[in-house]
Amino acid sequence: MKLKRFVAKDDGSILLFGIGLSVAGLMIATVSINVASLWVTRNVLDGIADGAALSAAQAVDTDAIYRDGLGTNLRLNENLARAKVKQYVEAANVRSQVEQFSVRSVNVSGTSVTVTVQARPRTAFGYLMPISTPVVVSAAKAINKVR
Repeated sequence: MKLKRFVAKDDGSILLFGIGLSVAGLMIATVSINVASLWVTRNVLDGIADGAALSAAQAVDTDAIYRDGLGTNLRLNENLARAKVKQYVEAANVRSQVEQFSVRSVNVSGTSVTVTVQARPRTAFGYLMPISTPVVVSAAKAINKVR
């Protein structure tokens, strides 16, 4: 008899369980979509950083070649490398691919160049993160060698 009374008071508990599962499912879907947006933005930035670094690696310091001759490594001109990165970013129309894109740094050290870029991802449910919007950063390095 006690079991029947206990079961009789169980009305509506399946509805609450279903609502709880629905809310949990929506939260998981929201987080998954935002993580996928971060991943896509990172892949796009990886390609942009690679292209910019390869473009900057072509900024050979011709004055050093005329002065010292052609060795096994080609020294890079820092100002020309920065100009080539800027030219690549403008030609590739990067700003239409990602939001708030910027070149964080261009470091030239002798025969290599490292380009670091950053952008904000386009998150579908970004309004759920009003406190801090994530920033995605990517870097690429290119070395110019003579073979």
